[in-house]
Amino acid sequence: MSDHEEQEEEEKIPPKLLTPEIIKKGLSQISSTFDGSSFAFSKLDIENNELDLTCEELGNYENLRYAKLSKNKFTSISPLEKLPYIVRLELQENKISSLAEFNVDHTFRFLQILDLSSNALTALTPIKLPMLTRLNLSRNEIATAAAFEGHRNLKVLELRGNKLTNLAGINHLNSLEELYLAENAITSLEGLGDLQKLKKLHLRKNNIQVLEEEKLPNLPKLEYLNIRENEIVDPPKLTSLSKFSKLQKLNLIDCPLNKDPSGEAKREILIFVPHIKNINKEDVTEEERTEAKADKEERDRIAEEARIEAERIEKEAKEEQARQEALEREEREERERQEALEREEKEKQESPEE
Repeated sequence: MSDHEEQEEEEKIPPKLLTPEIIKKGLSQISSTFDGSSFAFSKLDIENNELDLTCEELGNYENLRYAKLSKNKFTSISPLEKLPYIVRLELQENKISSLAEFNVDHTFRFLQILDLSSNALTALTPIKLPMLTRLNLSRNEIATAAAFEGHRNLKVLELRGNKLTNLAGINHLNSLEELYLAENAITSLEGLGDLQKLKKLHLRKNNIQVLEEEKLPNLPKLEYLNIRENEIVDPPKLTSLSKFSKLQKLNLIDCPLNKDPSGEAKREILIFVPHIKNINKEDVTEEERTEAKADKEERDRIAEEARIEAERIEKEAKEEQARQEALEREEREERERQEALEREEKEKQESPEE
């Protein structure tokens, strides 16, 4: 039986109901309550049970902080709204298709970590969750983030293995430090907001061919960039990386430009991003840096000589043009003088003698 057939068979199996007995069996970690007045269970682990989240019994455990609910068949998380102090919520491998339940005021006010990877989401839409710092939406069917309104406290956003073709909407993330976008169909960084605190950007296995400077966002603290397994053919397509003044590590493994065994690609990158310390998981040696610096100085010298020569040629061309214009002007004035003399002579001949 193929994987697809197995999945279809699994989907035919109805989910089991979440019962009070299952909940009690999954409870652990007694901690002080939120107000410190007593003690209560703080962790619930009921993963991999093929459950449907319909039990109202959860409301009796409002002091839960950590809920591990992955590998079930949840389509809605509304019963979880009765858990006001949840800090970490693991919901990967369920059947949730919308983020709407996370965009409601006064719910999940203390939630910091949310994992919704491997669900049925098709779009990144607005969320509230004021304390959220980490959001994992990898391996869904997300094709757009255009309606996303950003998040002021989010530090890590994971969108691996979705269907994004552009980055419209990935902005207004003033605290974001890590962004994971591997295995999508992205062709450009256009649309990505200016992320002032972003340190790590992961774009492995997309469809990027060139990083155009005018379309690059402002990422003043970017230290790590992974664009391996993209369609970048030659180093000049990466000259715009010089814009990232803090860039320390660059991964281009399995890009077409790395097929050249001479190491030219690495040298070219060092020429226009001289401050980089690690390329393709290898530290840059002082020898490589020195060679790249020498190559750059030689190129700059040749370019300067070419500029001077171009200026000389342009100056000579202008001087020659000025001489030609002066000569033409003199010839024109001489013709006009001769024509005036001829008219004067003709007038004398035609006038009657006195």
